[in-house]
Amino acid sequence: MKVLLPTFALSASLLFPTTLLAAPSINEMQGCQAVLDFVSSKLDSAPANYAKADIEVIRKGLAGYNLYIQDEIITPGLLSFNNGDSAKAGLMQQQVNAYKQSLVVGLNSRYQNNRLYTDHAVAINECAKKAVPSGQALQNLKSALNTIVELAKLN
Repeated sequence: MKVLLPTFALSASLLFPTTLLAAPSINEMQGCQAVLDFVSSKLDSAPANYAKADIEVIRKGLAGYNLYIQDEIITPGLLSFNNGDSAKAGLMQQQVNAYKQSLVVGLNSRYQNNRLYTDHAVAINECAKKAVPSGQALQNLKSALNTIVELAKLN
């Protein structure tokens, strides 16, 4: 029951509309991108009992969601904050990237092995509650989250 609950919660929470919620902040989303980067890096040396097809499902879902966050929230937000000045926005993007990397370092020290945990799927799902992609990107993200939960059960 413990494993079924996160799977249900992940699937159910992605189905609820979030149009009534405030737009997510750049700060929130850079943290989300850090989690996506961290989980993606874990896939580079994933345990042998993880099927390559499952790894690809996760990569596809995470990459699409990361792109959505960057294209729909981070980049427009930085441009807006800098009154359309792309040079200043580019400098701020460098700061965002440095901060994301520091978060990844922290996650790496917390999760020192290369296996996936349900915690990873829950963290990504919390991000998806704040910023929900649409169409195929959403379907790929759902598949990725469910696959992470399934692989976490193998350990």
